[in-house]
Amino acid sequence: MIAIIGDPDTAAGFRLGGVKEVYEYSPEGGEDVARIIDKLAKEEVAIIIVNERLAADARTREKIREINTKKKGVIPIIIEVPDKEGPMKKEIDEIGQLIKRAVGVAVK
Repeated sequence: MIAIIGDPDTAAGFRLGGVKEVYEYSPEGGEDVARIIDKLAKEEVAIIIVNERLAADARTREKIREINTKKKGVIPIIIEVPDKEGPMKKEIDEIGQLIKRAVGVAVK
């Protein structure tokens, strides 16, 4: 199963694409986002797509790192997507670290 957590515009786009598990939040809703990510991970959702601006919240970022560190396999895959304002600059490439952990090679 695929789930999306995003702003209203991102959520609408994924609904049009057929995703049924859609959680709509504003960028100020970071606390709820961390709780929803934790819930989805426990339900063994295969792919969790999160809007970058929502994932930038400190509590949400910590929850994503915690899930990625503790998981035994590759599920859940947590993917951060940009919103309509475009991609954000990041200090750490979360997807790159996940690939390096799974494959053992850094991908650039």
